[in-house]
Amino acid sequence: MAGSPVKTVALARCTAYDREEVTRSVRQVVDLLGGIESFISPGSRVLVKPNLLQGLPPERCVTTHPEVVRAVCVLLRSIGCSVVIADSPGGGIRYTPASLRSLYHAAGYDQIAAETGALLNYDTGFYEHPFPEGRLAKRFPVILPVRDADHIVVVSKAKTHLWTLFSGGAKNLFGVIPGLEKPLHHARFRETLHFGGMIADLNEAISPSLQLMDAVVAMEGDGPSSGSPRPLGAILASPDWTAIDVVACRLIGIPPLDVPTIRAVADRGGLPNSGADIILLGDDPATLAATGFRMPSTYRGEGKGLEKSLLLGLLHRLGGLYALYPVIDHSRCERCRRCERICPVHAISWSGGTPEITRSACIRCYCCHEICPVGAIATRPGLTRRMIGKVTGLS
Repeated sequence: MAGSPVKTVALARCTAYDREEVTRSVRQVVDLLGGIESFISPGSRVLVKPNLLQGLPPERCVTTHPEVVRAVCVLLRSIGCSVVIADSPGGGIRYTPASLRSLYHAAGYDQIAAETGALLNYDTGFYEHPFPEGRLAKRFPVILPVRDADHIVVVSKAKTHLWTLFSGGAKNLFGVIPGLEKPLHHARFRETLHFGGMIADLNEAISPSLQLMDAVVAMEGDGPSSGSPRPLGAILASPDWTAIDVVACRLIGIPPLDVPTIRAVADRGGLPNSGADIILLGDDPATLAATGFRMPSTYRGEGKGLEKSLLLGLLHRLGGLYALYPVIDHSRCERCRRCERICPVHAISWSGGTPEITRSACIRCYCCHEICPVGAIATRPGLTRRMIGKVTGLS
């Protein structure tokens, strides 16, 4: 379950996206774990899987910074590996060669590929990846570069997330599910814990060889796309996706077991002592930890989740009465229609040249908020939530 029983995470201070500093920090964390050849066979085919949620510039902190991707590619090329950079962006963006070309350019990956000899993936085919051992999902549609690789190296971005609370190594792998297949999974796994369990199955099925995380500048607030950059100054590495996410959560003050992917692994017995036994190498995490890191507006704090209260548990069973709901700021909307395409239950329609959300159909997955390139979709409490908040003191 989620790697070996002994989980190890390496940390290195990295205060800026200076090329030399990033390269040194990436090599440092990998060397602390035993060196790149402990995980990757020399001369093998390696898929580097960054976070390419949208085609946005690196300073927005939505995607993995190109300097971190570059440092990983350089390290892999140094042992003779052929490297492919691949991801399938958010479900509202069509998975086509043209859209990939635009996204690679915006994120700075085309230049990185040219400098390192890595290839950019333009093959938009996919295959069915069987996983009979899965608890919630027995097969996944997966982009072809996964099938063609000997090893997968996940290079994630540390971000808060409106729906899953945290987006790191585990959530990053959702990007191997192609384009508009993602909303179908959101529709099938509507509860956060079920979605987290599905993501846990996916990580077990794909089984990346190595995890690195860009936490030089993280995202706080309403991530994964509309939050704010927050300097954290760290690069993390681990062979285990659960361990790297647990340690990253601790750095930014998120209780790890409140994250549905981590909770799923813990419930399956794959996180002994709630991760207290994770071995830490490198820089002291106490010197890297952030204070006052802003959580998503959907998060009520440890011990205040819906499962902790009988009243709120009842509301949770009644569906969307308590959840925040998405609202569209039409003055900012660019009419790209990504929100309409990504909605897994078709709750967004086009009316008079603008998108409209049917609240009775909305399942509060916040995919529309995640995919909006201009931040035109926010979350607001409904009347029921406001009334309950006044009575209980919870919001």
